Amino acid sequence: MPARSHGHRCCVLTVGLGVLAGLLCGCSGNEAATGKREAEMVSMGAALYEQNCSACHDVNNLQLVKKPPKLIGVFQKPKLPSGAPATDEQVRKTILDGRGIMPPFRQTLDAEQLEDLLKYLHTR
Repeated sequence: MPARSHGHRCCVLTVGLGVLAGLLCGCSGNEAATGKREAEMVSMGAALYEQNCSACHDVNNLQLVKKPPKLIGVFQKPKLPSGAPATDEQVRKTILDGRGIMPPFRQTLDAEQLEDLLKYLHTR
């Protein structure tokens, strides 16, 4: 009887290790999918930035009294050019509601586009 019990434990251990290996493989698959989705978000955000933001934030010859800030490294600094904290929440609010001469984009960008744009801004 002890041999059977030992065999049973080995079988359970083998199955347990197989399940663990399957879970680990599944995790790396999920990580790859997550990485792919993040890359897609950054790509979409870059296109949205080019379409909606770069004409003001990346051009040097605008004839405006107050120049829009450059957004390179915007999340690498503790504060935004306005003095507000450099957080997703604050940048999201500025994009949606506008600020100063910047128009609001609440009616222009949907929630997914806004998240894509934020993801891209984190890479600049």
